[in-house]
Amino acid sequence: MPRPSPEAHALAERYRLALLETPTRGVMGERMGRGVGSSLEFQDRRAYSVGDDVRHLDWRAFARTDQFYVRQYREEILPRVDLVLDASRSMGHHADKAQLAVDLAVLLAESGRADGLHVNVLRAGDRPAPVPIERLADEGVEFDGRTPLAATLAELSPLLRPDSLRVLVSDFLFPHEPRALLQPLADRGGGLAVVQVLAREERTPSLSSALRLVDCEDDATLDLVVDRVTIERYVERLERLSKALEEEARRLGARHAQLVAGAPLAAACRDVLVPARIVAPA
Repeated sequence: MPRPSPEAHALAERYRLALLETPTRGVMGERMGRGVGSSLEFQDRRAYSVGDDVRHLDWRAFARTDQFYVRQYREEILPRVDLVLDASRSMGHHADKAQLAVDLAVLLAESGRADGLHVNVLRAGDRPAPVPIERLADEGVEFDGRTPLAATLAELSPLLRPDSLRVLVSDFLFPHEPRALLQPLADRGGGLAVVQVLAREERTPSLSSALRLVDCEDDATLDLVVDRVTIERYVERLERLSKALEEEARRLGARHAQLVAGAPLAAACRDVLVPARIVAPA
């Protein structure tokens, strides 16, 4: 089971989540909303009514008009973030991909919490369940799930909070219809980001001799010769899958990014996650 790298913890202090600048709903916190509340950012003033907080009386307006007014302030809200991490065996098949997935989850969770957000990490495996950030940051995650992600997300749905910002981290290397997969995540949410994590060998496979492939989730086998034609067909199919995922994310107004293991996490943040508006410099 991969443990988060020191780089992931360090980068969490340098970046913040950039999914939405103005979330829709929540409870008291540090982010500013559109409603009226009790933050320190002035929004408007109105005539005083019995029962109003006298601490908000506008004495300057009283001096000018001889009428009592109260100052209104922009509502403060604490956005909720539901970070869903695909814990299938496919995600753990390559050590570098598993490490990247854990590091990415820690980076997003810790940066969000440091920014005052209420982050809920959800492990999407055979038994979907919340994972405390402290445990994730210390122990990582076991990638041992055999249940297809679509079925896992359906089971996990009751754990998603209304109006939360949702982030899904997965390799998406399974037969799926992007709309059927992402639409339930976007429903009743305040925003969505989709991050596809791939091993270097998955993104650019190399030539080899005859192989017997064993599906890491259902143990099905397939014998084939990995020649140039086979690789070209695989890459073409992967491109179609990734493009369909990106197009569905765009249709839903979601953020999308693809990360390939092997590069430093700092470079992935700078070159991929920041342009995709998933994170931003703190």
